[in-house]
This record gives sequence, C-alpha cells and structure tokens, in this order.
Amino acid sequence: MIDPENTVTTVKQFPLERKKILKKFIQSEIGYFIIFCVLAVIGLFLMLIPVIGIFFGLGVGALFLLFLVGSGINWWYNTRYYETYYYDIRQNFFVIKKGVFMPTETILPFEKLQDVYLDQDLFDKIFGLWDLHVSTATFMSGYHAHIDGVSMANGEELREILLGKIKSKSK
Repeated sequence: MIDPENTVTTVKQFPLERKKILKKFIQSEIGYFIIFCVLAVIGLFLMLIPVIGIFFGLGVGALFLLFLVGSGINWWYNTRYYETYYYDIRQNFFVIKKGVFMPTETILPFEKLQDVYLDQDLFDKIFGLWDLHVSTATFMSGYHAHIDGVSMANGEELREILLGKIKSKSK
C-alpha cells in the first residue's frame, strides 16, 4: 500500500485544481435539479385532485427539502473525492487511486502504456480544467486510467513525464 503522507508524490507536485469540486458539484446538481423540477410539476398537477392534492402539496415541500439536503451531501462527497484523489509516477509504474466509499487503485506498468493525451468536456472548458488520459490495450484503461481536473500546465508536464517514461521502457 502506498502511503501518500510520507512521500513527495506527483499529486503534490502537480495537484488537481480546486475548481474541480465546483465543476463536479454543478454537473450533478443540474441533473438533480431537472429531476426535482419534473417531480415538482407532476406533484403540482396531482394537487389539483381534491383528495390527493393535500398530500402531494406536502410532498413537493418535502421533495425540495430533500433536494437541499442532497445538495449538501453532494458538496461533501465532491470535496472528499477531491481530497482523497491520489496519483503518483513511480520508477516502473503509474498509480491512480480515487473514490470515497469504494476507492479503486489502478497500477499501470509503463511498458503497458500506449498513449497519454489531454482533453476537455464542456464543463472543463468553462472551468479551465483538463483531463489527462493514459491508454493501454485493455478496455478498462479508458475508465480508470485518467486524472480529471488538472490545469493545462500541470497536465502538459504530467504528459511529458509519462511519455518519457514510456519511451525509456520501450527501448
């Protein structure tokens, strides 16, 4: 097990951007808000039925309260996810560990790496963030082997270091 507290790690040298927390929070809140609005509209229509309406009116209020509590939990989760995100470039492999409740640890030997690239989705562009992807021949590398939420400068530096390691292992 790697001890991130006792080593100078890549994640400390090239950290994630704190804007990642806000980006992930807003992304998920948009989805939750859409679901809340749809359920609220359905509830408002059901309020027109005299017998059922009273209960659904209370339900819309409870739904709003649930949305607020869920937003607080969502903020906590995204902050904790950011704080526990770990990656390190070692002598022979690249390690990525992420997750709050069920963390995953991906260890990628440099001789198995094929490509390293940076990309952005719409929200990354808005927040000025980049995702660094490391690809191997396996299908799951695209899912697990990436670092999301780095600055352009940190992403480019990490990419160059990893590409250098890949080239030195292929010789």
